[in-house]
Amino acid sequence: MGIIQFSIRNSLIVNLLLLVIIIAGVLSWRSMPQEMFPIVDLDLVRIVTEYEGAPPEEIEKQITILIEEEIETLPDVDVVTSESSEGLSKIEIKLKADVDVDEFLREVRSVVDAIDDFPIQAETPEISRLKTRFPVVSVTLYGSTELGVLYETAEDVRRDLLGLPGVASVGIAGNQEWELWIIVDPHEMAARNVSLNEVQNALTENLQDLPGGSLQSAEGDILLRGMGVASNAKAVGELVLRSNAGGGQLTLSEIAEIDLRLEEAKTIGRFNGESSVNLTVTKTARASTIDVAEAVRLYTGYLQENLPAGMKAGLLF
Repeated sequence: MGIIQFSIRNSLIVNLLLLVIIIAGVLSWRSMPQEMFPIVDLDLVRIVTEYEGAPPEEIEKQITILIEEEIETLPDVDVVTSESSEGLSKIEIKLKADVDVDEFLREVRSVVDAIDDFPIQAETPEISRLKTRFPVVSVTLYGSTELGVLYETAEDVRRDLLGLPGVASVGIAGNQEWELWIIVDPHEMAARNVSLNEVQNALTENLQDLPGGSLQSAEGDILLRGMGVASNAKAVGELVLRSNAGGGQLTLSEIAEIDLRLEEAKTIGRFNGESSVNLTVTKTARASTIDVAEAVRLYTGYLQENLPAGMKAGLLF
């Protein structure tokens, strides 16, 4: 009964103590991170290496296999999977149970750094531990506007979202990139005695921003790499294939049709029965889910009033 008697006799002290506990509880609650789904570290390690312009076969031979041969001998490795695509090597390592992942990361970095046979043009491999990061909110752009306008607007919105406080990344789905198409006329080529190799060489030497793409022909695709003029239809059409002593020039536009087209769709987005692009927002580790969602909501309200005619924006939580 000592505590009860003390509380009765010293009610002021008890009330002050309760007030301190309440204040401490409120402060602790406000400082707690607000999460719908917490970030979970996985026992998976990813190695990503960029080698712009290189075909998948070259990526596999000169990068992927070299790394695999070194890491497969490590005792903590359970399963290794890899994917070699144009300009990119991705390797995922599943670890055995109860492995110290941080120590394994240091070991992998030492092993990969010791490889000295990578191509000079290849980027330094990026090694990281995979994490599950759930999206906070999604912004959907949809409407009856032209697809090109929809995709360009989506890219602008993506950049704006990345500038909001607390936003870590913005994934985009349902969009298509522009491609430069060059369709040569075989009759014009024969009449002017131009070979496909001449066209390939002109594009390789003058295309800007690796990789340059590929030539499609009956014999197979030819990968293009190069730097030079901007890759727009007018500039490419003015490329000189050959010239003579009298100053005459044969340009690419004289034997080929050149235009910009949207690439073949990898994913197709539909919202309310109309074409759409979906932008998925994830937050930084320290940001509040509520604050980020509210910032995106306010931005979407502003966006709704400034979209091109026929386009609308929606929010998905």
